[in-house]
Amino acid sequence: MNGTTEPPLETNSKPIVASERERPPKPITFSPPPRRDFLLHLEAYLARRDGVDKLLKISRYAAKILLATPSRGGSLSPQLQAFESSVGLSRKAFRLGKFIQDVNSLRFFSFSKTLCSSPLDLFLAIVAFGGEGVYFFIEQFVWLAKAGLLPSELVPPLQKLSTWSELVGYVGSVALKTREMEKIKASIEARKKEEGDDDEMDLERLNGKLELKKLSIVQDAADGVMALSDVKSFHFGTGFSALVCAMAGMISALISTHRNWRAC
Repeated sequence: MNGTTEPPLETNSKPIVASERERPPKPITFSPPPRRDFLLHLEAYLARRDGVDKLLKISRYAAKILLATPSRGGSLSPQLQAFESSVGLSRKAFRLGKFIQDVNSLRFFSFSKTLCSSPLDLFLAIVAFGGEGVYFFIEQFVWLAKAGLLPSELVPPLQKLSTWSELVGYVGSVALKTREMEKIKASIEARKKEEGDDDEMDLERLNGKLELKKLSIVQDAADGVMALSDVKSFHFGTGFSALVCAMAGMISALISTHRNWRAC
């Protein structure tokens, strides 16, 4: 205390009535977003390259599952084999230029201080996006060779190289997304300690992001199983059973379809 007192502030405001002062604040309500028209959503989904590619992936592995059963598709076996082979070649055409996506993803990741918070994050990103990018780049030449434009003798070495790069990419992707999932969990725990309507919205958003990240890890693991089977078949002559690979491919196709549907 310095021995002086400040005079009370003069105000022209009216006295607050007790009932107004004690009235609780009105709760903030959030109306759910309007439901999107299904046909418009489907049109937007099919307009994307990944949308059509994932539908082809579902149909291809459905045929593979039928061919892997004891009956091997029954009387439809020749048609299913031709269909599966044709769809597999068509999917390679959809990957033309797709390696650019991995180049841009790596650039964005390396410049983001939130995502790339340590040298380990950068290393895993290089392994994940680099491996997948090399795979998509080589697959372009595999498609050209299978389509007859390049010599067919190039197919085995190109497939071997693309399979190895694919497997490396999936290993890096699973490791990277696991670290990202831990960061999301830490953010959720931090939000739970705070209070406020904005924090509730952040929690809902983070929980949704966490679920998608978990599904993405399962998808990469399923794709990794198929890539590992291809690597084994190249070096040891046999991979995993056809049914295991077909089921892994179907799981991956369904998850990626779900993620792309929500994203468009």
